[in-house]
Amino acid sequence: MSVSAAALAAAVAAPLPAGARDDGTGGEGTGNGYEVGVEVTISGDGAPGTGGTIEVSLPPVCWWEPIPSNVADPPVDATDPKSVYEWFKDILPHLSGHAASGRLAFPDTQVFKDAIKREKAGEDITWYQISSNSKDVKPCSPEVHDVPPQRGDEVAQIYAPFVAGEPPEPAVDPETLAIEARELMVIDEPDVERNPKIDGSGPVGATFVNIPTWFWVTDPEMVGGAEGTRTIRAEVLGTGVWAEVTAETGGLSVAYPGGSQQCPPEVALREWSPGSSDAAGCTVSFPRASVGFPDGYPVEASTQWNATWEGETGDGESVGGELDPLQRSTTVNVPVAEVQTLVQGAR
Repeated sequence: MSVSAAALAAAVAAPLPAGARDDGTGGEGTGNGYEVGVEVTISGDGAPGTGGTIEVSLPPVCWWEPIPSNVADPPVDATDPKSVYEWFKDILPHLSGHAASGRLAFPDTQVFKDAIKREKAGEDITWYQISSNSKDVKPCSPEVHDVPPQRGDEVAQIYAPFVAGEPPEPAVDPETLAIEARELMVIDEPDVERNPKIDGSGPVGATFVNIPTWFWVTDPEMVGGAEGTRTIRAEVLGTGVWAEVTAETGGLSVAYPGGSQQCPPEVALREWSPGSSDAAGCTVSFPRASVGFPDGYPVEASTQWNATWEGETGDGESVGGELDPLQRSTTVNVPVAEVQTLVQGAR
């Protein structure tokens, strides 16, 4: 087996041939890059249903793939531990001097010998490498070595034998996980009820000009309860990676042609009842009748949610930050009628 300078560089840098991603590691190429199916346990009051374990597709930080055959000439067979060991022995003399740190990309020699023994004993062994297309190989590496600054400070082991088809799970960035959790978070559009509503003469369901009209949400979770928050936690199975997203809203916004009202969560939860003080509710006073709007004024009820996250990487580092905000809205038509004489008990 001959070793050219290019082949030696390939062995250390671990480049991949085109199409090497279709290898049974659970990933697939997409228009946005490589993604993998990851088993994630989700929980929290913002989790779909009652939470549980689901599979999501995420771009990994790094992942393992079989050593490509074209790292040497003749080709290396990743499924044959003897072939890989011969390749290693052939390039080992070249991993010295300025290339000495390249030796650290490989495990100890005994690991090569043990892989051969395991194969003889009946195990189906394949040699893998951490993909050079990985954003960062360190989270996937069994061992990261410190080296002098002139050699790059750190060198990660990127080769290892595993049972065929069972390499370690791809490493996922907690922020990527948080973004996915944000997308999964359940925050319903605000369904609102209101008072007064005319149920006799006049437009059905109408309210009155200059009379405070109460609005409230029919489900407290639509504004995150009295605290105005929703949370969802996502944990990647078999790793220490997790992310928790907290969405917080300032409450319910009620907007109509010519005006709007912002109501804190605790106020947006308050239903009208006989004897209630208008100052205690989420109220809007329409200054004129909804003439020109056959179905009534279009009133948009909406919630704006700021999203933040916290989490941990696989090695226990605490991370976190801000995510894009979320918005939920719905529109209802509210007829507004003139009233010359306020009729007691209209409510």
